Amino acid sequence: MPRHSLRVTAIAAISVFAAACGSSQTEPASSNEEGVEPTSSEGAATTAKATAASTAQADAGPAVVTTCEKQGDLCLPTAAFVKKLCGNVNPDLALVYFKKDSPFSRGYLTRNTDAWNASGGASSSNDKLAFDEEVIVLSVKKNTTGIEVSGAGGGYDVLRWDGSCASLSGEELTFKAPPKAKNAKLRWQDYSEESQSAFVNDATLGKINKERRDECKGVTMGDVSKACEKAVDKLSDAIAAYVRGGGDVPVPKALK
Repeated sequence: MPRHSLRVTAIAAISVFAAACGSSQTEPASSNEEGVEPTSSEGAATTAKATAASTAQADAGPAVVTTCEKQGDLCLPTAAFVKKLCGNVNPDLALVYFKKDSPFSRGYLTRNTDAWNASGGASSSNDKLAFDEEVIVLSVKKNTTGIEVSGAGGGYDVLRWDGSCASLSGEELTFKAPPKAKNAKLRWQDYSEESQSAFVNDATLGKINKERRDECKGVTMGDVSKACEKAVDKLSDAIAAYVRGGGDVPVPKALK
C-alpha cells in the first residue's frame, strides 16, 4: 500500500477513537446540597403542603377568644370576634365563657322574651329567654334614636348557656344577680366528644347521664316520655351546676 494511503488510514482511526472517548463522558449528577435551588417538583410539593395547611386552618373555623377587654364597667370580647361567634351556635365555647372564674360580664333577664339574633346568625331553636336567665354580655348597642326612655339603653347582644346569641333591649337586661340564676336548656347531644368526656369523668354527671340514656332509650327529640323529659332537664341543670362550680371544660380549638 502506498505511504500516503497508510497515513490517511491512521489519521481516520485516531479521529474515530477520539470521538468514541468523548461520547462516553456523562453529565455531572445534579446536587441537592444546601444553597442549590430545589427542582420544580420539590417546589410544587412544598407549595401543595402550604396550601393544604392553609385550607385545613380555614376549614377548622376561626380561632376562639377567651379574653375580654374593659369597656367602661363591662369586660367584652372584641367586636370582630363577636360577629364570628354569633354567626352560629357554639355550645362548647359557651361553657368556657360561663365558667366560675370567667372574666366576662354577666347579665340577667328582667322578663320572659323571644330569642332573636340581630347579627343575622342562628338563634337558639325556639326556646324563649326566661326571667332571671343568666347571659354573657357580648356587645352594647348605643341608643341612636335620640329618644330617651327611662331605664332603657340601646340594647345588648348576649351569649346564652346553650351557645346561641340573642339581642336584647336595654330594659330586658339587668346586672343585678337574682337569688338563683336560670340557664338556657343544655342538650347532651349538642356537645363535642371532648366536652362529653369531661362530663362523664365527673361522678355526678356520669350517673345522671346514665339515667337519661336509660329513660330516653336513644331518642333525643320528638315524641319522648315524661320520664325522658324530666331526665333531660335534670342533666341540663346538672351540667350548669358543674360549670358554675368550677368543673373542668375543654376550650374548643375553633368556632363552628
